[in-house]
Amino acid sequence: MRLSLDGHTAIVTGAGAGIGRATAELFSERGATVVGLDIDAEPHDDGPHFDDLVDEGELVVGDVADPDDVDELFETCRNHGEPSIVVNNAGIGSRGTIEEISLEMWREMYGIHVEGAYHICKRAIPSMVERGDGRIVNMASVGALVPYQESADYASAKGALVSMTRQLAGDYSENGVRVNAVAPGIIRPDVEKEDLVGKSAAELGDQARLVDATRRTLLPYIGDPEDIAEAVAFLSSDAARFITAQVLSVDGGWSV
Repeated sequence: MRLSLDGHTAIVTGAGAGIGRATAELFSERGATVVGLDIDAEPHDDGPHFDDLVDEGELVVGDVADPDDVDELFETCRNHGEPSIVVNNAGIGSRGTIEEISLEMWREMYGIHVEGAYHICKRAIPSMVERGDGRIVNMASVGALVPYQESADYASAKGALVSMTRQLAGDYSENGVRVNAVAPGIIRPDVEKEDLVGKSAAELGDQARLVDATRRTLLPYIGDPEDIAEAVAFLSSDAARFITAQVLSVDGGWSV
């Protein structure tokens, strides 16, 4: 089966919850050994723990922006095998205009999303080149592709990650290393589209900011982490063997 990941060892960052956890679970179901990295030892969303979802592999607790923690991640991974798949998913969210975001927050955002991917790729790529096979998937965002209000730091960092994806593909595809990105739209497993549309900001409270995103989603429902995990697993499989340097939008039509 070309969608099988049997025999692969994968690193997934931000694997403790959300999209990262869903990706780790699906990878395991398709035969991969999965070594995850997350800053939290326990899921921040009260969902199932990584260890309960992954048959072969383990979760390393650490910060993707800290080179020492990333070194520890790779030491742990090599107990299972050199990584042939990398998913740079770790991230944080922020909302604000350039006037509202501090320099500290700006640097933290780039440190996690862009420098974190740098630390992972710099360590993973040499063995991929030597093997003549590697699959890297970076988690971008619809905000990197179309205007996204009040998210200057997040959207800018995701845009940098898209550029990094294409640059890495340009440098290493000739060595059999495929580099792609997935750009999710609104992913909220706890919210239904009909819960948001037509209601006032006062009624919605903290969820009011989701209304515009929901209106721009063409499909009648909001995405789940599993929707993104399926796209990541496809790009990581042999079924995508002729795909590199691409950004796959999984956004319900938002970016059209």
